Amino acid sequence: MTALDRYHDNINNPQAPGNGCHSWILSTANLGTIAGVEPSNIFTDIRRAIPPGKRRIADREINEAIQKALRDLKAGTFTPQPRPQPITNDGPAARRRIIGQSKVPEEVDLWESSPIRIDWEPADDAAHFIANMFAPDDLLFIGDRLESGVIGENIRPTSAWLTFFNAGGIAGPFIIINPLSGQPAQKKSGDGETFRGDANVKTYRFCLAEFDTMSREDQIAFWSAAKLPIRALIDTGGKSIHAWIRTDNIGTPDAWSAQIRRGLYERALIPMGVDAACSNPARLSRLPGYQRPETKNFQRLLWLS
Repeated sequence: MTALDRYHDNINNPQAPGNGCHSWILSTANLGTIAGVEPSNIFTDIRRAIPPGKRRIADREINEAIQKALRDLKAGTFTPQPRPQPITNDGPAARRRIIGQSKVPEEVDLWESSPIRIDWEPADDAAHFIANMFAPDDLLFIGDRLESGVIGENIRPTSAWLTFFNAGGIAGPFIIINPLSGQPAQKKSGDGETFRGDANVKTYRFCLAEFDTMSREDQIAFWSAAKLPIRALIDTGGKSIHAWIRTDNIGTPDAWSAQIRRGLYERALIPMGVDAACSNPARLSRLPGYQRPETKNFQRLLWLS
């Protein structure tokens, strides 16, 4: 097993605070550094992976572990960016205020309020969705979470996917939220190239947000009342709703990092409880129109503008 494999294994098997978490952080920082993972990505991976526990793990503790690994392995230095100041000091209270402002209490009311009338069968959602959200020549990844991106197979222009779906084809269960360049780019890990990573995004058109711990009713109320440029709401066929949010005037990775990851997610959405792992531009979303085999539930469009 390579250092990169062991690093990913650590990330997928974190220790809760108070139960060996500090040692796990040190080990993960060492493995990530040995594997050549960017220090900023090591920090993000560790921060996202740590489950709730007996104490709160401060950013400083993670940063110090990464700095120690870099010193011990003579692999350079790491200057972490300061965390942006949240817009509100009480995210849960802000979330409750937004939910309380909603005039859409139930799913049927959300469906009725959709600017585009969703009057087709759930199995037809995929074609309607991509036709509305993307240009004909946009390159879209549609496939499973662990699939490699292959041009002409699971990465095709919107027009080709429309032909596929309109002929009865089935693909999914995921779609990358932004169009891709079609050119290879180095993986974040440095271990080879990919066609479907963040560095492959061509146009920064959407970002994704979801709550993991909120009731379905509160999710509907929140997204119907939030003052955000929402383009679509998707029932994942499970416990959450995926909100696709339009991102205007984002032209570079640095602009995405400043305006979306730090400005929108870290200052506003994450303090209110949105899943922190959703903030990358090549994020996977559930594709509407796909029927989940384990539950037979459709991933469905609930609202579309």
